[in-house]
Amino acid sequence: MADGVEAELKVAVDAVGASRLARLSTLPGLTVAPKGDKRLVSTYFDTPDLALRAKGISLRLRRAGRSGEQTVKFSGSFSLGLAERPEFNVPHGGRVPDLSRLPDEAAVELTKLVDGRPLVPLFSMRVTRRRWEIVTPAGDRVEMALDRGTVTAGSRRADIREVELELLSGDRRALFEVARPALAGVAFHFSTEAKSDLGYSLLEGEIGPVEPTTAMDADLDDDMSVEMALQQVLRSCATQISANVAALRVCDDPEGAHQLRVGLRRLRTALKVFAPIIAPGAAEPLAIEARRLATEVAATRDMDVLIDELVAPLDGGDDMAALIALLEKRRKAARAHLASVLADRATGDFLIDLLAFTEARGWLSMDDIGQSVELAAPVTPFAEQVVSRLRRKVEKLGRDPEALSPEERHDLRKRFKRLRYAYDFFEPLMPKSTRRKLLPRVKAAQNVLGVLNDIHMAHLLLDDLHAVGPKAGAVERAIGYCLGWHSARAKAIWQRRSDDLSLD
Repeated sequence: MADGVEAELKVAVDAVGASRLARLSTLPGLTVAPKGDKRLVSTYFDTPDLALRAKGISLRLRRAGRSGEQTVKFSGSFSLGLAERPEFNVPHGGRVPDLSRLPDEAAVELTKLVDGRPLVPLFSMRVTRRRWEIVTPAGDRVEMALDRGTVTAGSRRADIREVELELLSGDRRALFEVARPALAGVAFHFSTEAKSDLGYSLLEGEIGPVEPTTAMDADLDDDMSVEMALQQVLRSCATQISANVAALRVCDDPEGAHQLRVGLRRLRTALKVFAPIIAPGAAEPLAIEARRLATEVAATRDMDVLIDELVAPLDGGDDMAALIALLEKRRKAARAHLASVLADRATGDFLIDLLAFTEARGWLSMDDIGQSVELAAPVTPFAEQVVSRLRRKVEKLGRDPEALSPEERHDLRKRFKRLRYAYDFFEPLMPKSTRRKLLPRVKAAQNVLGVLNDIHMAHLLLDDLHAVGPKAGAVERAIGYCLGWHSARAKAIWQRRSDDLSLD
């Protein structure tokens, strides 16, 4: 694009997805015009002490055929695949950067930052770029580019398979309007780094595999509006969900299913917490899809907990080994089913819709004039009201834990979970006394109820297990042993820690 602020959506795909996208010719409801292929060789430069890297600036020389270009990208916003960065491009066929060729505003800043030190080549990228120009019915223009190639830093190499959707003109919501059909049926995850970050990572060491990711802090502060807080919280949820979908596609680490389930629960809590300022019905499709996906993840997560935390730690000899072998077959089947769910179009659509809702302000109402006032209000009073309301709901049900039925205990667990996630979202805004005293109590209560729920799920799963064959007797004995052990454990936990469920 021309010099200015670059707005683009970036996703990483696997080899199968890249091959499929390379054959793209049409998209329903959109006008697609192929623009051919380019072979690009890009070399990235920095000072020996990486002064540009420290400021979030990338400087590259790129050759495409006989033509050359010098590009500098300054630090901007990069939020889960959606990048907006000031960018300057100038023709340059030399082998080393020439800062004087850049517009004055960029040249002055870079020259001051470099401060006479040499600019040295650090890593290079060789890619074949296939491009399409795509026009929406509203006339928005988006360039879609598929990059396939390698990045090289010294003796280290890594593959590049990335799709970039760059807004040429119009509303940036068009990026998502194009991404949804273009990526239909393709396993992808949103990029969280620029290409230059990939090169720097390779320079510093081998790039590791995608791994399960815990929740990212929303980083709220008193100066934020309610709308700013909503967007930050949704970004935190979306990042956790997207990262763990990607992790589960390539590994069976039980933490992936756990963190994806947590991310989906956090999202559902966020949508409920902020419901008063979200346009009626706007978030309902996301909430429904999050619940559906959470149900699919639960089957795998429950098996992980059952095997790794409740059955395997018990000493039951050959009987227990027979039970574990049978459970492992069920876990394998659950993981295979979850893998197919995460690879289907519905999951991809959900990820794109979640990012579109987050970044394109999908909560806005077209006819609620008062919504803008509520969105612009300071976040701290809003947060205090939310936490106070959720706390009252917990206190109301948890005053007499001994009188709770199993259904009420389950409801109390859900109330504690919502309160815990609300505390996590708004913790920086809470008084010190709350952070110091009440939050640990909420976590302790959630832990007690979580363990008891795991034991309850173990009963349901093991009661439903019917073994056949020569080891059926061993399996039945192991099941009886497990159920008896954990029933006694649940009773002891309840007697010892039921007081933790009251916040009065």
